[in-house]
Amino acid sequence: MKNKIIIIIASILFSILIWGSITLSDQFFSSMDMDIKVVNQPTGYSCGFVDPETVSLKIKAKGWQLLSLRLGGENQFLISADNDSGLMSKDPFNQLNENTWISSGINIIEISPRKITYDVEKIKVKKVKIIPEVKLDFSNDYGLATPIKVFPDSVLVGGPKSIMDTLSFVKTNPLELTSLDSPTKVIAEIKEVRGFQFERKSVELNLDVQRIVEKVFTDIKVVINDIPKDRHIVLIPNTLECSLRGGISILGKINSDQITASVFYSQIVYDTTGTIMPRLIIPENTQLVFTKPARLNYIIKKFE
Repeated sequence: MKNKIIIIIASILFSILIWGSITLSDQFFSSMDMDIKVVNQPTGYSCGFVDPETVSLKIKAKGWQLLSLRLGGENQFLISADNDSGLMSKDPFNQLNENTWISSGINIIEISPRKITYDVEKIKVKKVKIIPEVKLDFSNDYGLATPIKVFPDSVLVGGPKSIMDTLSFVKTNPLELTSLDSPTKVIAEIKEVRGFQFERKSVELNLDVQRIVEKVFTDIKVVINDIPKDRHIVLIPNTLECSLRGGISILGKINSDQITASVFYSQIVYDTTGTIMPRLIIPENTQLVFTKPARLNYIIKKFE
């Protein structure tokens, strides 16, 4: 019984193989969209502007050739700049010889559009900031204690001058991390940009993931700024407490002396409610949750 099952399965597989071989030997029509890449540019020049950026091809070929194109991941249609620079236009039908993937038996029936405009410019090099593009998901009660650190935080970029003059940063490829509950380091690829060259392809991202907690700080003295010499201000009360939120290791190193609370005399002069709101300066990488009291009463005394 077992041998019969093996024979049946082998027969089915053989039949499928024969059918596939016959089918893939037939001629088929297929449509493909390809990104345009400008090649053969002068030394020290690059192409950043291409319009449109893709072409649509109608191809006639044997089934196995079309399958090879699909599986091979060929997605670029090459156009030669002929070692020239400036704003130019070409008919992609005249560029078939530049595309070595068009082998014998592959016929390009139609290309759309029939006009490709591109601009080959002198290369300018400068250093720009790297912005991480990440989507983060944390375990319960965890989060980023400090901003993401990128190493290195900038990169030398060479590209068309007209674009480089307005470029101030580049991004990494989108990255998604889930269930984070501890400090993490990952490698992120720098996002490729048409016509640009980078001194490096990737950067390291350092994520300071900590348990996020809250901590109350008391006896924070409120300072009054810019009091005239003939005035005396009494705040009621003259101290306050506040709650900060942040990473557990960060809050653990903070004390009340590192939090500054203040008001300005001008606030009191222009106040019409009888109370004022103090301004707090809190340590870096923390968030203010609440201040108690939120507003302070005051009494103004004038010296004779």
